[in-house]
Amino acid sequence: MKMAFKLLLALLGVGSCLCCCGLGMMGQLADMNVRSNVPVPPVGEGAVELGTVLIPADTSLSRARTYDWNAESIHPPGNRLTYGLGDTLDAWLEDQHKVFGRRLRYRSLGGERFTYQPPRGCSADMRCIYEELIRSNEGPVKALGERFVASVRERNLDSAQAAQLILNFVQRIQYELPLDEPFGIIPPALVPARNKGDCDSKAVLAVMLLRQVGIDAVILYSDPLAHAAVGVGLPGTGTRMRHGGRTYQYAEVTAEGWPVGMIPPKYDKPRLWRVMALESSTSG
Repeated sequence: MKMAFKLLLALLGVGSCLCCCGLGMMGQLADMNVRSNVPVPPVGEGAVELGTVLIPADTSLSRARTYDWNAESIHPPGNRLTYGLGDTLDAWLEDQHKVFGRRLRYRSLGGERFTYQPPRGCSADMRCIYEELIRSNEGPVKALGERFVASVRERNLDSAQAAQLILNFVQRIQYELPLDEPFGIIPPALVPARNKGDCDSKAVLAVMLLRQVGIDAVILYSDPLAHAAVGVGLPGTGTRMRHGGRTYQYAEVTAEGWPVGMIPPKYDKPRLWRVMALESSTSG
């Protein structure tokens, strides 16, 4: 049934990164002698503690995950953050995601053709899915983002450094294809709680966090390439994509340490990408 739904989405242009983005990326990284599972340099004793986020506050630390990562443009480069969700909240977020998934009604005709009716006000693309995830996960992600806001202010980081701090954190989260999730996406609040996510699962989380620290960010999405990334609205070199009179620097979120502005050659096909400036109330 899951494979049938993914085929349905592909046929309708309601793509997802479930089938190809990770496999294609891993192959591309191998070609370039860059691997997403290569450990980063040790964070060390000088790591900056961004703090602990437990939602609700009485959540056991046994449910939390601690992330150590480097942001090379910042001194010191090492960072540490702990994040965890309680059982009830985790289950509620998962249930909300599945309820929304059930609003997409479809049936198979002979195993090859499908009929499709999107939810009210939802066009046949991923935009409404991403926006629904942003709305339903806003509270927990905002609590996480407050730790980044505080660190940016305390360390007097500029926008480029703040972007790297967040993107390197999201890249640090383990890449994994969500085989059993609606639309092939893990809700953004669950991505760091479970330490896993694929391209668009991680991209939605990154966009939410970047916006919270005041950085304009969009989803870069390609159905033909079966991939998603983040567009960062800051000056910089490398690949940029235009939307609404602005340009956005390409940021890969599936590979740890991947530089902002560098697009894997396999995905360097500008005409096949769309820029999605999603509606969101999550901001600084």
